[in-house]
Amino acid sequence: MSEELKMVLEAVKEKFDTVIEAFNMVKESLDRHEQAQGGRFQKLENAVLSVKADVGVLKADVAVLKTDVATLKVDVAEIRRALKEHRENTELHAQRKERTS
Repeated sequence: MSEELKMVLEAVKEKFDTVIEAFNMVKESLDRHEQAQGGRFQKLENAVLSVKADVGVLKADVAVLKTDVATLKVDVAEIRRALKEHRENTELHAQRKERTS
């Protein structure tokens, strides 16, 4: 092999080594980025799962509140009916006393 060819091949080899080194640096950087993003994704996934659990609890609480409100409506209706009945009886009683006097 001639000296010129050896020099050219050596220069090409050095350039390939530089490209390989740059490729490895980029790969390492991407690996670090992937790991960081994986950690962030895991935190986000945990937060979403926590929110889903909270929403489930809130739905159950709302269902209980709806039942309580329905019960309160029935109780209020019964109290109104009893109060109205009491007033009617009291007014009738008062009217009877006035007539007999």
